[in-house]
Amino acid sequence: MTRWSLAAVAAGIACIVIASTVLLCAPPPEAEPGDPYLVAEEIARDHATAALVEFIVAGPGLTEGVAWRNATIGAGPVLFADRNGRPFVYHYPVESGGTTIGSIKIAARTVLGGPVMDYGTTPPTAFDPDDAVSRAIAATKRMYPGCSVRDARPCYASPVTGVLVRAVTAAGTETCLLFDPASGRMVDEWVPTEEDAVVVDHLGRILGQDEAEGRVAAWHDADVRYRGTLSFAERHGINLRQPLSEEDFERYVDFFRNLTVSPAPDTPIPKPDTAAWERELEEWQQRADWCIGVAYDAELPDDEVFAVIEEHLGGSPPGGIRTSPGGSWLCLNATTAEFAGYRVILENHTVVRITDASEAFFMSVIENPKTVGDRTLWLFDIGQKNLSGMTSGEITDLLLAEGVPVERIRIAYMRAYSGDRDGREQFAQGLNADARLLFVMKEYLT
Repeated sequence: MTRWSLAAVAAGIACIVIASTVLLCAPPPEAEPGDPYLVAEEIARDHATAALVEFIVAGPGLTEGVAWRNATIGAGPVLFADRNGRPFVYHYPVESGGTTIGSIKIAARTVLGGPVMDYGTTPPTAFDPDDAVSRAIAATKRMYPGCSVRDARPCYASPVTGVLVRAVTAAGTETCLLFDPASGRMVDEWVPTEEDAVVVDHLGRILGQDEAEGRVAAWHDADVRYRGTLSFAERHGINLRQPLSEEDFERYVDFFRNLTVSPAPDTPIPKPDTAAWERELEEWQQRADWCIGVAYDAELPDDEVFAVIEEHLGGSPPGGIRTSPGGSWLCLNATTAEFAGYRVILENHTVVRITDASEAFFMSVIENPKTVGDRTLWLFDIGQKNLSGMTSGEITDLLLAEGVPVERIRIAYMRAYSGDRDGREQFAQGLNADARLLFVMKEYLT
C-alpha cells in the first residue's frame, strides 16, 4: 500500500482569504455554574497572555510584521457559547499601538483538550455583543409571538459568529435559534436535547470517559507549559501587559530554545543517519519511474480537467486518465500563522491524522509548498488515515463545525505517456503552472 509523506501533506496554492475574525470588546456573561470543566476567566487570560508570547517568539507571529512583534492581549473578552449553550471560548482581542489587529480564542472548558482554540491573525470585524443579543431576542419574539426567551448569548458555530437564543413558544415547545448579526437573519433552528448524565463536547458529540480524561490531561499539560512562561516573566521582571522589549524578547528566545533541549539519557540513543537516508531516497527517485497526479477543486467537472490535461499534452494520454474518489482528499487554505491556530485542532484529532515525516514517502509535489503571496494550501488524505468509520462528508462537516475551513479536492492520475522522461517532466511543470489546477504530484512506482 502506498504511504504518504509530509510532502503530500503540505502542498501549496493560493486561495480565497479566510473570513476575518471578530472584534470583541464587551465583558463576558456569567458562565453556567456547576460545570466541572469550566475554565475561569482569569486562568483563560493567563493562557492567552502566555500563548501570545509563545506565538510571537517561538512561532510564526513575527511573519505578521512589526504590529505582532509589539502585540499584547487587550481587555474585555467575550465568552462565546457552543451550539449546546455551554461555555465554549473566551475571545480576546490582540492589540498593537492602540489598534486591534487580531484575536485569540481560549477554551472555556478543559474537556476541549487544549487552551488555544484559534489565532485570528487578520484585522477583525466589529461585533457588539449587547446589540447583537438585543436584536436576536427581538427577532425571536417576532417569529414566535408570546414566546418566553430563556436566555440569549454570543455563540460561535462556525462559520457563523452570532447569537444563540433558547426559547419556549406559546405552545410550550422548546427551541434553539442561531442568528447571524451580519445579515440579521436566523440561519438555523433545532430542538434542544437533554444530556445531563453524559460529557458532551462543543459539537454535541458524547465523549467516553477515557477520551474526556485524555482531553482534560492534555489541557493540564498545556497549562503547566504556560505557567512556566508566566513564571519566567515574574522572575525577570517582565511586564507582559506591555510589548516585549528587545532584551526581554531575546530572553524568551533563549527560554523557548532551552525548553526543546531534553536531558541526556544515561545510555545515549543513536540517532538515525537522516542525511544518508535522504541521499538514498533522492537517488532512488531519480531512477524510479513515476506517474503524474493532478489536483483540482472537487467542484470542477472532470471533463474540464481532462481538457486542460489534453491541452498541455497535445492529445489524450496513452494510458487514459483515472480519477480518485471524490471525498478522499481535503485541503486547507491558510497563511502559516493561521495554520498555527488550526494545528491546535488537527493535532491529536480523534478523526483526522496528519502524516508525519517518519513515514517513507512515494509521492512528491513539484513545487512544495506552492504559495502565492502569503497563502499556502495544506493537503491531507482522509482515506488512509480514517479509522473512525465516518464518511468523507461527515469528516468534512465535522472539521467545518470545528472552525477548520477545509475544502474537497480530487486528483486525476495519468499512468502512461508518449515521449521520454524529460518530456514528461516538462509536461508536468506546464500543468503545475496552470492556474486552473491546484498542483501536480509525482507518484513513484514500485
